[in-house]
Amino acid sequence: MAAPLVELTDAASVDRAARALFGSSLDTRPAVSHSAAVWRADEDAPVTSIRINEYAPKSDLDFLALHIGRARADGIIITGKILRDEPELNYDLRADPRWGDALVDWRKHRWGLCEPPWLLILTGSGDLDFNHPVFQGWVKPLIFTTDRAATRKLAAAPCPVVADAAPDIRRAIEHLQVTRDCECVSIEAGPSTTRALYDRPRVVRELLASVYLEPSLDERAQGAPLVKLSEARRMFRSETSATHRERGQHWSFHRLCR
Repeated sequence: MAAPLVELTDAASVDRAARALFGSSLDTRPAVSHSAAVWRADEDAPVTSIRINEYAPKSDLDFLALHIGRARADGIIITGKILRDEPELNYDLRADPRWGDALVDWRKHRWGLCEPPWLLILTGSGDLDFNHPVFQGWVKPLIFTTDRAATRKLAAAPCPVVADAAPDIRRAIEHLQVTRDCECVSIEAGPSTTRALYDRPRVVRELLASVYLEPSLDERAQGAPLVKLSEARRMFRSETSATHRERGQHWSFHRLCR
């Protein structure tokens, strides 16, 4: 089933792929959407994030799901650690040649978005490599950091730097929404940063979870725990999902909404 879904031709084909992936149409743009790839070892245990490295399971469908989430967003939030861990990370909506311009067309014609999204990089240390591809790519990078890091390490940054007295994920979201007029913010930060968003008051309106269903996962690909799926289901009003077999491995893709 994987091959037809990733062979996109136009905006309509993206709608069909999203519906097949998540079991429902992505017909709205939530104020805050969280995308995560996780492994579920046990129904009663918190799902474990999957590290992006050579030991992680490879999934074209997860890659597509992530980019579909990005294609709806006015702003995306990541961390400086992600840039350090993923030196080749980029946000090109043509990242897979089988997509062609379909995601770009979907962004423009489905949602009326002609400008690239802001990429807010949340960092406390300010340790960033300005030669990283995100600083030369399609997105508009923006650094959100402490007063100290802004002054001492980021004076020569090739993009806007916002100094905040107490920068965290919630303040980063607020900055994008209030100062940058972002109606839809996509969260791609790791579990240590995003877990706080599931505490009250909850700001996440949608969770797009790619769940690796195989019974084992290389320890070197296992990240920190996020939340139990059972707990997440209590936080959201509705859920749709679909299960797919890809390269002999099973994944399920969940869309939980408030």
